[in-house]
Amino acid sequence: MKAAANAEKKSAPVKARRQAVVNPRFTGFGGQLIQTHRALRRLAFPRSRWIDVLLVPALVFCCTLLAWPLIAELWAAIVSFWANRLGDQMTLGIGHSAFPGIQAIPYAYAEAALPDPLQWWCGALISITLLLATTLLPTRMLPISYALRVIGLVQLASQFYFYFWAAEFPYQSASSISALTQASMVLILLTPWIYGLLYNIFDFGIRRKLLLSVLAVLYLIVLTPFQYTFAAWLMLRYSLLWHPLIYLLGSSLVQFGALVGFYSWAMSWQRRE
Repeated sequence: MKAAANAEKKSAPVKARRQAVVNPRFTGFGGQLIQTHRALRRLAFPRSRWIDVLLVPALVFCCTLLAWPLIAELWAAIVSFWANRLGDQMTLGIGHSAFPGIQAIPYAYAEAALPDPLQWWCGALISITLLLATTLLPTRMLPISYALRVIGLVQLASQFYFYFWAAEFPYQSASSISALTQASMVLILLTPWIYGLLYNIFDFGIRRKLLLSVLAVLYLIVLTPFQYTFAAWLMLRYSLLWHPLIYLLGSSLVQFGALVGFYSWAMSWQRRE
């Protein structure tokens, strides 16, 4: 009798699982068990995780702020190196920020001119060629085709504007590069807080969360001077015709794309839970 009772107790969980699988509420068309979608799962968030959400970003933020004089020296060295090799018309500029603890923000200073007829026709040819070339790409490269079409359409709109209202263009290359560099400075300081709210809420361990923020901040620190020195040279060499494309698609969008890439990579790590 005891053996039969023990056998019945052991078989009870098996019967329950079989009933759960057989229950049409939890099974698919082929009889397989339907897993709960991650959007409907409840996230376990113990109080101790507030340390990851608040203290880790605060630590990276304070270290970046304290290291800003060294970062400014690095940016100035990079910009000066390339400015001396890309032409006499590009120099090192120093912007000033009202952010506490940050005074000097080096950037590539260059005063670009309006496009001449040859530059305008070259830009139009490039835009049309880019749009037509996307029709020749295979279907498997459709995302690249869409990206190239967006670039071509933005540049085509710039061609249209500079054909009719070139003299009324309200922006200058030097002030735009300075503003974009300052925006990058703000993004660098915000990066650990962005990851703190979007990544540190998960249980990946404090070392991985700290590693993600540090890698992203270091990447942006190195990327910014190269990115905007190249942008300043492009406008200086080929006129303000390329200013809208750089400002809309070649500035903060590139940096946010890098942050999304780091986030996607870090989300592939194995969780502790």
